[in-house]
Amino acid sequence: MMGLDSDPNRAADTPDYRVGDRWIYEVSDGYRLPIVWDETHEITDIKNGQITVQISRKGENISDTRTEIWPAPGLVAQGALLNDETRQFDPPWQRFRFPMRAGESWHKRLHADRGEKRGGSPDVKTQTIGWEKIASPLGETDALMMFVYVALDDDEFWRWPTRGRYKVWYAPAINNIIYAEKYASFVEKTDRRSAIEIPVLNATIRLVSYTRGAAVSVP
Repeated sequence: MMGLDSDPNRAADTPDYRVGDRWIYEVSDGYRLPIVWDETHEITDIKNGQITVQISRKGENISDTRTEIWPAPGLVAQGALLNDETRQFDPPWQRFRFPMRAGESWHKRLHADRGEKRGGSPDVKTQTIGWEKIASPLGETDALMMFVYVALDDDEFWRWPTRGRYKVWYAPAINNIIYAEKYASFVEKTDRRSAIEIPVLNATIRLVSYTRGAAVSVP
């Protein structure tokens, strides 16, 4: 894409996470009157390489918390593919593949358990496109733009599966996503001429602040 740096020698290296690392995002979802909330992601524990992240949402009529589990940087054993629906992935979902460079892609049909709902096989494909500068509270920040395509496993007799199309910018300076645009929809099962596309997600996710956790001293 024009304006992007696709140098294959430039990489986003494996991040060095710390307990206390905290990212606060402003999230907007909807169209004419979008719902807006603050979403805080904070690393609460790192044990034997496994990273526990608490994610809290606060806004008008929104107040909830969920937990993600990362067995290693870039891997997700428990997390969400769409909105806040928590799933368990075995083997883990490869959200990021470090070191990440422009021009890479990975694709996996996942085995996911939705708890009280049936399990399934959501399909996720990720493509890294190129580097560009993104405005943020840290100033202009270098970020690697990625496309993520998601096909969930939620089809019913009357509708096809939900499909998501995400644009995500990962910034090594904050070890996480700095900005994202997410759209998802499904289509009713009817003849093609009258099929209706139903949007379920039209969100922007923008970093508001980033706080680095304290370094752990080694005796």
